[in-house]
Amino acid sequence: MPASVHLMYGFVREPKWIAAHLLTLLLLTAFVTAGVWQFGRHQARGERNETVVERANAPVLGAADLFGSSDDIEFQMVQLKGTWSPDDAVLIRNRSHREMAGCHLAVPLAISDTRAVLVVVGWLHQSSCDSNQLEPPSETVSLTGRVRLSQKRGAIGARDSLSGVLTSLARTDVARIDQQVSFTLAPVYVELMTSTPSASDAIPVDPPPTHLGPHLAYAVQWFLFFAVGAVGYPLVLRRQARKGDAENLGPADD
Repeated sequence: MPASVHLMYGFVREPKWIAAHLLTLLLLTAFVTAGVWQFGRHQARGERNETVVERANAPVLGAADLFGSSDDIEFQMVQLKGTWSPDDAVLIRNRSHREMAGCHLAVPLAISDTRAVLVVVGWLHQSSCDSNQLEPPSETVSLTGRVRLSQKRGAIGARDSLSGVLTSLARTDVARIDQQVSFTLAPVYVELMTSTPSASDAIPVDPPPTHLGPHLAYAVQWFLFFAVGAVGYPLVLRRQARKGDAENLGPADD
């Protein structure tokens, strides 16, 4: 590097500029990481959408199929016939529908004397969730539903008591509900789609979305932020170097 250029960029070793370098590097790394993460979510959503569509068009399952392996049957349709067990009904808190607060009504459907399947009958408005006069369905029904995997608490989130009989839960945790009912529940639950006769006045749960969401746009946005920083910061250094060089030269002699 020529001595003049080395002198022009000598300021980059000053403490305040070293701090600026580190901050810029940190931000650029964060931009790339966020972009890769959002692109990964975009790909995962696409794969999930394919699974939803494929399994929705797969052969319809029967009750016995729900008591085996569960990971490869989520989103498949299932036909069940049995009797509701309204005394074992529970509410799943904090479930929204078209931006309205509410809950899901989940009721075991007894398919034999010892076995049952937990069925999410539908969504209820918050006023019904708070009511002590809730009347779950009690009829014998034939129904068609969508298989879903039991929900588990992640790293954060509300905790349900591990003991006692719960009338409401933070999530559709089949294993926890299984502890307080006299039946053996299937390890998955079913979202009701149609039934005969009608199960209740609850609004059917929305089907799983199959749109790709905004993740690709977010990924592009983060990568653009990285490009702006990667190109712009060297330009800032160059401008500062030229400014410093002009100051060192001083005013021209007459």
